[in-house]
Amino acid sequence: MFYKYETHLHTSEVSKCACSTGAEMARAYKEAGFTGIFVTDHFVNGNCSVPRHVSWDLQMEMFVQGYENARREGEKIGLDVFFGWEFTHNPYGHDYLTYNLDKEFLLAHPGIDVMPIEKYSRLVRESGGLIIQAHPYRRAFYLLYEPDPKPDLVDGIEVNNSESSSPHNNNHLAWELARAHPNLIRTSGCDIHGLYNVGICGVAFRHRIENSQHFVESLKAGEGYLIIDGRITDREGNIIE
Repeated sequence: MFYKYETHLHTSEVSKCACSTGAEMARAYKEAGFTGIFVTDHFVNGNCSVPRHVSWDLQMEMFVQGYENARREGEKIGLDVFFGWEFTHNPYGHDYLTYNLDKEFLLAHPGIDVMPIEKYSRLVRESGGLIIQAHPYRRAFYLLYEPDPKPDLVDGIEVNNSESSSPHNNNHLAWELARAHPNLIRTSGCDIHGLYNVGICGVAFRHRIENSQHFVESLKAGEGYLIIDGRITDREGNIIE
């Protein structure tokens, strides 16, 4: 038996580009047979709807609304909901999924939104967080910078983003990067913004994830499987189920 988790999900409460609420996302993933989701809205330095002219504390209160709404719905329907975010460096260009830190961490670090990626990486990882570089070779009209993978600054690579054949994500290049750095964690995520392609990507475990720390420990222990195009695979992309 596998327990399935979405690792890359946006909500319309926070991410400008999303069109479904946290609660809607939670219900959709429950119906798709997932055990849990990680809400990873665009951070305030990215495509985020949080106004920047208000205080840092208020920005952070607003930033967690999509997650909070998903969490409350998850409690009602039996879906585990975890918090994360997608940090943007060189907007719009390079994105870093960040896990195992919370609102209190963000409240304690005003100015984290303008940190150089080197400093951000050091702070997050020293604080117990996990960084996965999202879609490292994506090319799209809205991206203002060339792909610039940072394998030395992250804990892992999102080797699959959305459909495996997605032409603008260049997932095959992400796989090459991961294989060149075999010690890095590999993840898959839908990068979902609405109620379409629900459940085609994610990670899976043979045990239930208790919390974000358990998620990090399980990934670092090599216990994660990938969900690619709706199928569960090993870390090399070989279909298991």
